[in-house]
Amino acid sequence: MFSPHLSALRRTTTFRLTVLYGLLFALGTIALLGMVYVRSAGYLTRRVDGILNTEAGGLVRSPRPELSARLAEELTLNGNRNNVFGLFTSAGERITGNLIVLPPALLTTNEPVEIPPTAEFPASTRLIARRLPGGEILVVGRDIEQLQQMRAIITQALTWSGILILLAGLALGLILSAAPLQRVRRLQAVAQDIARGDLKRRMPVSGRGDELDVFATAVNYMIGEVERLMSEVKGATEIIAHDLLSPLATAALQLRRIQRSEGHEPQAVERVAARLEEVLERFRAILRIAELDVRQRRSGFGTIDLADVVDPVSELYQPLAEMAGVRLHVFGERGTTVEGDAKLLFEAVSNLVDNAIKFSGRGCTVQVGLGTEAARPQIIVADDGPGIPAAERAAVLQRFYRGERSRPVAGSGLGLSVVAAIVRLHEFSLTLEDANPGVRAIIDCRPIVASGA
Repeated sequence: MFSPHLSALRRTTTFRLTVLYGLLFALGTIALLGMVYVRSAGYLTRRVDGILNTEAGGLVRSPRPELSARLAEELTLNGNRNNVFGLFTSAGERITGNLIVLPPALLTTNEPVEIPPTAEFPASTRLIARRLPGGEILVVGRDIEQLQQMRAIITQALTWSGILILLAGLALGLILSAAPLQRVRRLQAVAQDIARGDLKRRMPVSGRGDELDVFATAVNYMIGEVERLMSEVKGATEIIAHDLLSPLATAALQLRRIQRSEGHEPQAVERVAARLEEVLERFRAILRIAELDVRQRRSGFGTIDLADVVDPVSELYQPLAEMAGVRLHVFGERGTTVEGDAKLLFEAVSNLVDNAIKFSGRGCTVQVGLGTEAARPQIIVADDGPGIPAAERAAVLQRFYRGERSRPVAGSGLGLSVVAAIVRLHEFSLTLEDANPGVRAIIDCRPIVASGA
């Protein structure tokens, strides 16, 4: 009936929950019908017993000479089939009535007794016996075939409703389990492709917003991050091999020259040390980015005022800006608070300001400050220099990337990568946009949500 195997369907959570709920519903239905049965049967039985007691009481009070005539009249008026009357001697011998034999059970109780069909009276009856003052035994009864039919109907309803509910629960469980199982198998197929190295694949999302979609969305985000990191690692490996080859080869060549020379020139040693320091600087930056991308350094997080990040950066870089012939302007008011690591944010803003001073050029202005919207905390670093071409704004955040305009300026090409890693750690966002002229770097921070909100 279904393409997935039945045993696999039976193991799904949907099938088990559906069967469980179906069983609970069946038990509830059976309990409800059982209560209806008990209450209805009890009510009808008590009603019959009340009628029997009333009739027996009336006949007992009748004069003895008229009793036989009363019994014959009752049988004539009410029918010989539905009503039972009998008058017996104290020894149990029949005197009159349509009850041929006195049931022994009536001799031991004054309460109504239910008697199954017999040869003498082929119907289920409910009888009550009363002893007359002269010692005779009067028996009054009523056919309860309808009461038993009602009991049988309710019993069948109980049985068949339970069976049908269980069967419907099983069928519904199979139907409801088929689609999720097929979706899970599609997710498994995609996961196998991803495990083979195809990081472009993504888990299918149905758009229903159920738990499988939530899971698929989370896995897709994870795979996207893994793909990004793998791409950065691949690109970093290629760039390291390319960019570090030149300084290492130059340093090796200069060391050989120093080795062949008779005397060691301090300038030559200094050049070699500078080349090696350049290499070490790049490796330190790589390790720094790797440390931030692990996303385990959150112990230093706390509530900070962004002014406590921007002001120290401006104080630190004011002398450097003056030496470079760049005007450094600070703006923004105190009171903008976020959750973060002040030291890491200081490092990120420092890298942005350092880049702005280096690449804007003499006579330009660098601005560093805070946004004006309290609901949208921002750190803004802008300059009016040559800027970054729109096609390169995403690439400059990658490791080791250096645009054509930045080639003459010393650097490792890792500064903005460090900034991007710090921003990701804080779950903020970094945007580079045109400042007309120049470039504007904006770090959008997440505001602190009040506990009562």
